[in-house]
Amino acid sequence: MEFYDVINRRRSIRQFEDREIPSDALERILDAGLKAPSSNHQRRWELLTLTDKSLILSLAKLVHPYPCRIKEPKTPQQEMFRIAYLRQRSMIEESACVILPFYKQKYPLSEDRNGYGLMDYGAAWTLIENMLLAATAEGLGSVVHIPVKKEPSEIKSLFNIPDGWGLPAFVVLGYAAENPLLPSQVKVSIEKNVHWNRW
Repeated sequence: MEFYDVINRRRSIRQFEDREIPSDALERILDAGLKAPSSNHQRRWELLTLTDKSLILSLAKLVHPYPCRIKEPKTPQQEMFRIAYLRQRSMIEESACVILPFYKQKYPLSEDRNGYGLMDYGAAWTLIENMLLAATAEGLGSVVHIPVKKEPSEIKSLFNIPDGWGLPAFVVLGYAAENPLLPSQVKVSIEKNVHWNRW
């Protein structure tokens, strides 16, 4: 798939077929993530990759759907809430693979006064985006879940993750179900959203 087609086709998919992903495709996706730019060229990443369904289901149990009181969405954001909030657990349960991209957290964000912690955190997101784009190029659906509340500590406990490793999101992969629920996209454009030389 041509690069800009990948950019334009990537969407957050939250409904998946019951179908395994070939290991060579997964390795290409993981390799694309590991080639992302990083803070100080450190690449302090460890990717816990789950393909065992029992482990994926154990992870899913730690994730709680968000409550959503929106009955009739009026904006793309409300459409997203209506679709995504209720599927935080089921999208993981249905997936064929979940990647937990841990990064070495030298500066905890909660204690970081100078912004240095954002360097490693931001680099982890470049890794995540590379994997999302690679998944699209492989014909897969993907979505991220950002762990909240007790989820980070419970996930670390479940998988015996050592101290000092942060988890910005998980990357959830699978073959998209037929006609998955998709909110409309917020419209952006160069004319509307890009400033040239001044605000």
